[in-house]
Amino acid sequence: MAGAILACTVSSDAGLGTREFPRGSYGAPAVFGAVFHAVRTKAVEVRSDGQLVDAAISGMVASLDPYSQYITAAELRAFDEEDTGSYVGIGAEVEAGGRVRSALPGAPAARAGLTGGTVIERIDGNPIGDLERARIVDRLRGEPGSTVRLRVVLPKARAATEVVLTREWLPLHPVRMRALGRVGYVGVDHFDDFTTGRLLKALANLMADIGPDALTGLILDLRGNPGGLVVQAVAVAGVFLDRGEIVRLVGRAPEDIERFALDRGGRDLVNGRALVVLVDGDTASSAEIVAAALQDHRRATVVGTRTYGKGAVQTTYVHRSGRGLRLTTAWVVTPAGRRVQGNGIEPDLAVTRAVDAATRPDDAMLTGRPGRDAESLQDGIVEDARLDPARDAPLMAALRHLAAVSESPGRRSRNIDLPQGARAPVGRE
Repeated sequence: MAGAILACTVSSDAGLGTREFPRGSYGAPAVFGAVFHAVRTKAVEVRSDGQLVDAAISGMVASLDPYSQYITAAELRAFDEEDTGSYVGIGAEVEAGGRVRSALPGAPAARAGLTGGTVIERIDGNPIGDLERARIVDRLRGEPGSTVRLRVVLPKARAATEVVLTREWLPLHPVRMRALGRVGYVGVDHFDDFTTGRLLKALANLMADIGPDALTGLILDLRGNPGGLVVQAVAVAGVFLDRGEIVRLVGRAPEDIERFALDRGGRDLVNGRALVVLVDGDTASSAEIVAAALQDHRRATVVGTRTYGKGAVQTTYVHRSGRGLRLTTAWVVTPAGRRVQGNGIEPDLAVTRAVDAATRPDDAMLTGRPGRDAESLQDGIVEDARLDPARDAPLMAALRHLAAVSESPGRRSRNIDLPQGARAPVGRE
């Protein structure tokens, strides 16, 4: 029986025959062509030529590493949106079923009174029902200046109301900021085209709010940051360094090494003030580049848990058909020679997060200051009122570390104001 099966797989009827495959560089394509012909003419499940080719390419690319992808035109557009850092919409983060998780301060949704906990029942008269989140988001987005009519139930409201919102360009990944006493807090959730510029504006706002002479330290929160553009990560690390290598990208050949460094001297824009970088298991890729560079140069203390360990750099190639290829073309190596892929970055102070952000109540979502939201939003900055050191062990550990550093000899300030109600962190420092 086994012999019969083997004979069947190499029969001339299958299009392969028993002849030796062609030699040389064209041998492998010839095998592919023979298999392709057999599948498209004899397989019981019928697929179009395009489907077969797409499946073959997807399998080939997936065999390389966990991150290389052959992507559709829609997926390519989504990646482009992530990198460009802006979109047209109403500024509401919506879950499946139409529940609003948060509203971006100063955006159309927030200006209309939508807050976390609001439920969207209808969009332009069409019920949401069991629509998936992606389809709800698609309906909320559109052309700048276009309108969308929503039937919503506000938190604690007894009846639904209708609002008409005008879509506008909004930042996809606004930089989050807040003054915690004399400590500045900046949260970066993704590295897109505008990240560095937004970070610089956030730092300027914090120095103005706290006072340039009163600011004693800074917290850079990279928790949950999946990465993004390498050049933006390099620029962000350079904000806090004045010299030295930031990252090495090592390609397939021994001589294929791209080095990013501040060889001619840069400028630490916070003038050497104590710096803490918060990381967790979801801190990946470009975010790990920043954390590793600041750690290797002993410029920052890294607090949290070991990072994800995605040390792969993808290059995107676009075909005229609209499809794209995201191909891993280099591995990340830190200034100290550490390979990030599969290893991650170990924190200097290991602290486990006590309460996940996803479990926070709706009234703890992003908010802002009246009169400042619209201007800050156009700058890609929002004030993060969700921060609660009493419920966030790594954040409290960062504040305690900065307090200890500020009290050490040679520091310009011996006092640090902790936020009201802050308690000691839960976990190991």
